[in-house]
Amino acid sequence: MDHSGRHIPVRSRFLWAGCALALATASSALAQDPTARSMVGPGQMPQIQKPLSRPEGWPGDKGNAADTTRTHHVLSSILPNPGGSLELLLVNGKDAAKKPGKSDVLQAGFEETLPAGADGATDQPAGIQSLDNARVIARVGPEVVLEGDLLTPSALAWLDKVSGGLTPEQVRELKTQICRQVVKQHVESLVVYVDACRTIPEDRIPEIEKKVNEAFDQQQLPRLVKEAGVANSFEYDMLLRSRGQSLDRIRKTFFERALAQQWVQQKVVQNGEIPHAEMIAWYQNHLDEYEYPARVRFEQLTVKVTPARPRPLAWNMLAAMGNDVMQGKVFADIARSQSEGPTATTGGSYDWTTQGSLVSKAIDKAVFTLPVGQLSSILDDGLTLHIVRVIERNDAGRTPFIDAQVEIRGKLTDERRKREMDEYLALVRERTPVWTIFDDEPAGGPPQAVTQTGSQPPRTMR
Repeated sequence: MDHSGRHIPVRSRFLWAGCALALATASSALAQDPTARSMVGPGQMPQIQKPLSRPEGWPGDKGNAADTTRTHHVLSSILPNPGGSLELLLVNGKDAAKKPGKSDVLQAGFEETLPAGADGATDQPAGIQSLDNARVIARVGPEVVLEGDLLTPSALAWLDKVSGGLTPEQVRELKTQICRQVVKQHVESLVVYVDACRTIPEDRIPEIEKKVNEAFDQQQLPRLVKEAGVANSFEYDMLLRSRGQSLDRIRKTFFERALAQQWVQQKVVQNGEIPHAEMIAWYQNHLDEYEYPARVRFEQLTVKVTPARPRPLAWNMLAAMGNDVMQGKVFADIARSQSEGPTATTGGSYDWTTQGSLVSKAIDKAVFTLPVGQLSSILDDGLTLHIVRVIERNDAGRTPFIDAQVEIRGKLTDERRKREMDEYLALVRERTPVWTIFDDEPAGGPPQAVTQTGSQPPRTMR
């Protein structure tokens, strides 16, 4: 009966119930996906084709108007309690479940076993395809993390290059390894995103997402298109879809991470200046970090003693080179043309060298004792002879506090921010359930088998 008391046929009630269910489903999907297409406006309602086919003997088709069992069809069991368990389906006032084979109603728990192929794998019915990268990897509060959320464009491009010749099982293992490596970081970001969505008004989310997507299209998308070697975003989306990914999914991940980053910055606010006394105390407790050894820059001329060149001859050759420098010739030119040292090709110069780091003890002692700019005497280092000249030298010392305070303030600021960040993350983890397929995995072992059913996996608090 309608509100005016008129009798509405069962078929009409069924059609209206179907429309209500469709609208309820569309509204739910729109609320969950702000980017979904908007609902049709007034005057644009879709027309329902007639006649509507349904199994013969559909519950409620028979009986008189006073028969209350007419309302006990499938839709009437679902609509009063969306998401709830199905009520007992009555046919002519009796429980259909008690008469196996006597009802035309397909029970909700029914599972059809598909025939196995010759190789033992289950053949898929015609027209049915598995969704690539749609395996559930983790759940963070109400959010589900799919394999495709963790396989970035660069990871997919790498898989595309290395998967040639690999079996589907080997490609699957590679994807699992990638997910195992990146899921922790992704979950950390998603925990913050879930916390942000708890506080931000629901009607503000679409506006924020629109702005973030605009930033993505202007700043990130051109770079991704260029790196992929395609002409435009449409071709890039087609390339991603061929690899089991999509541009919309990448936008979604970018939005979640961007919102999480902004939310953290608002939650972890650096208030107040670092006290001067705190900086001095930190400096006093880390004096060894500000001590530095003596260091020097110098030039070197070298002649080696060989069987064909005895020591006296090598000595005279090196003395002649030193005399040329004393007479005004360029040290670097003589080193490049005559020296046999390891830096001869660069003019014999050595960059900043700390005391005690040189292999030759004779050279190490000379460059840290000679006056700057003065040539040394000939240094005998066994089978090698040297002349050195110090270009610049800094004695050992300690950076004074006045020169180190800017660096110290930055370190203390970073420590305070990290401490506040850890406290915030610990708080949101306590109230956000997190589950991943790797939770029960032994250290270094393979992941546990994951069943692709609609059942809720066990969840742990992190």
